[in-house]
Amino acid sequence: MSRTRITVTTLTAFLSLAALTGCSSDSGDEPGKPLTKQFEQGEITQALPGPGEVLPGWEPYKGKRVTSEGQYCTESKKEASPKGWVRGGSAWFMYNGSTDNMMDVDICLFDTSENAKSAYTEWKGTEQSKEQAPKKTVGEETVFVVNPGLSENSVDGFTRSGTVNIRVKIQGTGGDTTGVQDMLTATLKRLQQVQDGKRATATAGDEAAKAAKK
Repeated sequence: MSRTRITVTTLTAFLSLAALTGCSSDSGDEPGKPLTKQFEQGEITQALPGPGEVLPGWEPYKGKRVTSEGQYCTESKKEASPKGWVRGGSAWFMYNGSTDNMMDVDICLFDTSENAKSAYTEWKGTEQSKEQAPKKTVGEETVFVVNPGLSENSVDGFTRSGTVNIRVKIQGTGGDTTGVQDMLTATLKRLQQVQDGKRATATAGDEAAKAAKK
């Protein structure tokens, strides 16, 4: 067999394997497959990313947290939990060992998708002039708010899928929404994996690598 034929055969086999791998890894994150499970607290904690599962340079800050008060899942000025809030969790991260730049990942579970949608709308705020649509929607609806409030160098990303709202806040982005997109996507996929009875293995690094190949 000639070298050319061997090379073509090998390349064909590699592409076939890559296609199969891609199909299997993306099977759980279709927009038409929303989060509907009433997750237990431990399942939310598992879905929250940990060490090595976030963006390069970021490391956990004081570990994962249980959100015992639902007002953290709504507009900051609110003192009451949003309607239908059930439970939630968060994970904080610092960049290169410094708290000068922080990242916050929040998961908020609601009793119905209607209540989740209402809370999502309120959570993202009213600064429509600062909103940016993502290149690819995560879940059923996604929006970025660049430099919310008095911020000058941060991005808040919000995603809703079924009964779950996700927020990722990153300081020190320079207006770049790329990292927020990767974190939202990975967190949603981790929740979908848990909903399917699997271990949460999706990472922001995986999402960044896939996006770079497109």
